[in-house]
Amino acid sequence: MFLSRRRLILIGTATVIVGVIILLPLILTITLPDLGAISIIVKKIELEDISDDNNTATLNVIFNIQNPTSQALTTSKIDYELFADGESLGEHSKSYIDIPVNGRPQLLSNTDTNISSIIETSISDRNLDVGLLRNNQTIEDIDWTINGNAIIESGFSSAPKIFNATW
Repeated sequence: MFLSRRRLILIGTATVIVGVIILLPLILTITLPDLGAISIIVKKIELEDISDDNNTATLNVIFNIQNPTSQALTTSKIDYELFADGESLGEHSKSYIDIPVNGRPQLLSNTDTNISSIIETSISDRNLDVGLLRNNQTIEDIDWTINGNAIIESGFSSAPKIFNATW
C-alpha cells in the first residue's frame, strides 16, 4: 500500500512545518501595532558640560515616546542626527541591543516614556560655542532638530519608526 499510516503522518508533519515556515512572517507582523500612532518627540536637551580643551559639549538629549496603543512595546535602538541652528552635530545612537528584552525601556500601553541619551559632540561652529557660554550654558535659544530612526519591538517582531523632532 502506497499511503501507509507512517507515510500519512510524515506527509502531514511536513505540511505543517512548511505551512509554519511560510506563514511565520505574517504571524510576526500581526503582533506589531500601527507604528504611525506612536510618536517620538524631544522633551528636553540639557547642557552637561563644555570643554574648551577639545571644543566639545556634553549634552543630555531626553526623548519622550508616546504609546497610545493597547499593546506594551519596547525599543532596542535609537539612531539620530542632531542639528543645532541648522548645523549638524553628528550622528548618535542610544542602544539597548545587548540588554535582554525585560531590561529595555518599556513603552507601556497608553503612557509616555522618557529615554535619556548622553552624548559628547564636537562644536565646530564658534558662534554656537559663544552662544552657549553667553547664555550661561542655557540652550533654549538654539533651534534643535533631530532626524532619527527607532527600532520598536513587540513580542517576536520589530520595525523601524522614522521620526523628526524639534525643540
